Amino acid sequence: MSILQVSALVAGYEPGLSIVKGASMHAAEAEIVVILGPNGAGKSSFIKAIAGLVPISGGQVLLDGRDITMVPAHLKIRQGLAFVPQTENIFPLMTVEENLHVAGGILPRPEVAPRIAEMFDTFPDLARQRALMAGSLSGGQRQMLAVARALIVRPRVLMLDEPSAGLSPKLVEQVFAQLSAIRQAGLTIVLVEQNARAALAIGDRAYVLVEGREAHEGPAKTLWDNPLIAELYLGHRKEAS
Repeated sequence: MSILQVSALVAGYEPGLSIVKGASMHAAEAEIVVILGPNGAGKSSFIKAIAGLVPISGGQVLLDGRDITMVPAHLKIRQGLAFVPQTENIFPLMTVEENLHVAGGILPRPEVAPRIAEMFDTFPDLARQRALMAGSLSGGQRQMLAVARALIVRPRVLMLDEPSAGLSPKLVEQVFAQLSAIRQAGLTIVLVEQNARAALAIGDRAYVLVEGREAHEGPAKTLWDNPLIAELYLGHRKEAS
């Protein structure tokens, strides 16, 4: 059964100017779903619309069978949908621990400290930096803090926009390995990513968006070997076997 079901979503920043033009997708429990596509395909706008950050003019978003299409962004997190944007996803002038305290603010007060402790257990590198200003962290540590901030409220679905942006190959590997480990705990992850090879390596299924619509969908492990998709959308040429 799908945890997240998105049907024929239409969305855009200006009335009558849709960027997302009827895109659909679904994600099951403990599944990593990758959203790929060429520049300008509407990938980021798609998940931002799901998160409530881009106005929706058509379609439907269901989370655990509940219609959350028009639920405001700040309330979707309370219903189990967490979103990590590509930029401005931490408070750089707060410490690592303060960032987690702020993110846990919607939890009952007695739960906040135990959840922060769990996040430090999950991300030991952050535990070592807990008293540092978040702005002084490395790019990979910042992404881990952004993910920890999202996870602290125990979401059902975690959506991330370009988590590898600006990271070295080594840090990309670390961040993606952490996402794979998080998935093992039963979390559903939806991932928009330009680094197709790294994303498909950890994904279960993938969608390719073109001009605001899903053009292809299939198992992540085989999508990279599709010669048409590889040449047109993923930036490399591969002969059909």
